Amino acid sequence: MEFSASASLSERIADRLGADIIAGRLKPEARIQELKVAGALGVSRGSVREALLLLERRHLVQLLPRRGAVVTRVKPAAVAECSELLTELQSLFFCKLAQVPGLDVEPFERVVQEMATAVQNGDVAGVLESRRTFTSAGVAALETHHLGQLLEGLQPAGLRLAHLASGHPEFDLRDGLRFHQTLLRAVVDGDLGHIRELVRAFNARECRLAVACLETRGNGSYGERPH
Repeated sequence: MEFSASASLSERIADRLGADIIAGRLKPEARIQELKVAGALGVSRGSVREALLLLERRHLVQLLPRRGAVVTRVKPAAVAECSELLTELQSLFFCKLAQVPGLDVEPFERVVQEMATAVQNGDVAGVLESRRTFTSAGVAALETHHLGQLLEGLQPAGLRLAHLASGHPEFDLRDGLRFHQTLLRAVVDGDLGHIRELVRAFNARECRLAVACLETRGNGSYGERPH
């Protein structure tokens, strides 16, 4: 990917690095060197520094004195906390979305179709990207600043959790597809109770799988899906 100066350059760098962290290509506690990233991407060190600040707000890196940016280590307690926060935010968000008059469902249906194709191809990264896009479509439709900002800020950590869960033997890409299909129907029907139930159950299962992967990684039973 080539980078050129633009208003969104730092966000694009953050997205690039974030994708590597979510997929496990950048390992926990790995140091991200500003100068090295700037050289590899052909951008200024200042743009990389701004991108790292964005990643810190997305809970993917820590900025430490004398060490710089370090990829955060995922712990079971952090997974549980992230899942709990995501459940509350998503429940509120999709319930509000269900109350939008004349909601245009076409963008959501298109994303679900893209997700179905990714599932058919066994493309974990493609499924996770579709999940991100599904939420972004909701942010655009709801036009809510604070709630959308909070949810999109936490979503990268949630996608990292999902990628971790994908290493569990019980993980099935089709579960995410079925969840989004059913969630969209509940939103269209304005069924707020069903929305909350769906979000709670899906996130609880994914959290359980991710925690199990963390707890068994040390003995070599299973872990993240190979890249």
